[in-house]
Amino acid sequence: MYKRIIALLCFALCASAAQAQSFRWSAALEDSVIADGFYNIVLRPEIGAKLQDNYSDIRILNEKNEEIPFVHKSEEPYFSSTLFKEYPIVSNKIINGCCTKLTIENTGKKAINNICFVLKNSDAVKVNRISGSDDGITWYAVKQFDVFYNNYSETDTKVLTYVHFPLTDYLYYSFDITDRGYWNEKSWIHWENSSRWNYPVNVLKVGFYETFLKEGKYKSVPAPTFEQQTKAEEKRTYIKVSFADQYLINRIRFNFSGPRYYKREITLATKVSGKKKQGDMYIPITTLEVNSYSLNEFDFSFFREKEFYILIENDDNRPLELKGIETWQLTRYLKTYLEKGHQYRLAYSDSASVAPVYDLNYFVDSIPKVLPTLLVLDSKKIDKPAIVVAEESISWYENKLFVWLAIAALIALLSFMSWKMLGEMKKDSGQ
Repeated sequence: MYKRIIALLCFALCASAAQAQSFRWSAALEDSVIADGFYNIVLRPEIGAKLQDNYSDIRILNEKNEEIPFVHKSEEPYFSSTLFKEYPIVSNKIINGCCTKLTIENTGKKAINNICFVLKNSDAVKVNRISGSDDGITWYAVKQFDVFYNNYSETDTKVLTYVHFPLTDYLYYSFDITDRGYWNEKSWIHWENSSRWNYPVNVLKVGFYETFLKEGKYKSVPAPTFEQQTKAEEKRTYIKVSFADQYLINRIRFNFSGPRYYKREITLATKVSGKKKQGDMYIPITTLEVNSYSLNEFDFSFFREKEFYILIENDDNRPLELKGIETWQLTRYLKTYLEKGHQYRLAYSDSASVAPVYDLNYFVDSIPKVLPTLLVLDSKKIDKPAIVVAEESISWYENKLFVWLAIAALIALLSFMSWKMLGEMKKDSGQ
C-alpha cells in the first residue's frame, strides 16, 4: 500500500515537471511579420552559447505565451548543388515527312561525350544521327547511328533523354532525328519508308547537368582572448585561449608569425590543474598541423570549450607567435509559420528541458527553400525564470498548490514509515 502511494505521488510530481519548462533568457523578434507564412529565424552564436548541445531548450512563444511549432536546421559544411546548363539552340527545324534537324552550340568548345534532351512527355523511339562542325558549314560524322529512346513518365509532363557519343570538342553539333519509317527493336533494323510517317518529338531544351560542391553559410563568433608562454626547457609553447561564453565552434583560423618557413604540430587540449608535485595535466582534444604555406584553418563537426590550450611543439626551432584567432559557427535557423499581427519572442536556456515534438517535422518538404528572415533583438536575462506551460488549460496535477501539498505529503509519509520501521526494529531487538 505504501509503495503504491509513493509511486502515485512521484508520478504526479514528474508529470508536473514534464509539463513546464523554466527558461532563463528571452529575446523578442523584430516586428516584421508582414504576412502569414513561413519565416527563418537566424540564431546568433550568443544565443547558442546559452543552449544545450542539441539546442533542445529553445521555444518560440506568442504574446499569449503559447508555443509556436518550428523546425531546427543547421547549415552543412559542404553540400552538392546541381544546375542544368543549357546549350544555345541554333536551329530546330521539323521537315515534314523526313526528320527533325536540331543544331546546338557548344559554347567554349568543351570536350563532351553526352548531351541531355528535355522533351515533352511522349512514348516514342527514334533513330538519331549526330554530326559535328567548327564553322557550321562543313560537317563531320560523330555517331552515324543511334537509337533515340524517349521513356515516358507517369507523373511528369517533361522527360529527360541522354544521348551518348565519342568524346569530341566541336563548336556545333547537329542531330538528325528521323521521323520517317519505323524502328524494329527485335531485328535492330530501321526502315526508311516514305509512306510511313511518325510525328516528331517535342524538344524543349538541350544542355547538361553540372554538379558541384558549395560551402555552407557561417556566422562569426566573438574572438577569444589568449595568453602565450614558451618554455625553452620543454621546447614547447603554451597558449591559453578563453572565450567570453561557451560558443559552439565549427571553424577556427590561427594567425601565426615566425620563421619564413615552418611546419609544426599543435595540440588543442583542456587543462586539469594538479598538485605542485604532480603538476598540471593536459587532456588532448585533437592534434593539428600548422605551416607557413596555408591559411591554418580547420573545421570541426563539434567543438565547444569556453577555455582550452594550444600546445606547440617547437623542437629546435624559433617559437611561433600567435597574432590572432578567428572563429565561426555554421548558421543555425528556426523555420516556423508565423501570423501577421502577433508578437513573438524566443525563450531559451533550460538545462532540464527536452526537445519539443511538433507535427511540423512531418511537413518539412512543404516548407519553401527560400524564406524571409526575421532578426532576433537583444536578449534579456530573466531574473525569475518564467514557467512556460505547453497546454493552455492546467490540469489538477499541474497546479502549484497540489505540487507543494504532494511534496509535503511525500515527506510526511516517508518520515512516518521511517519512524514505524525504527519502532519495529526496537521490538525485534527487545525479543
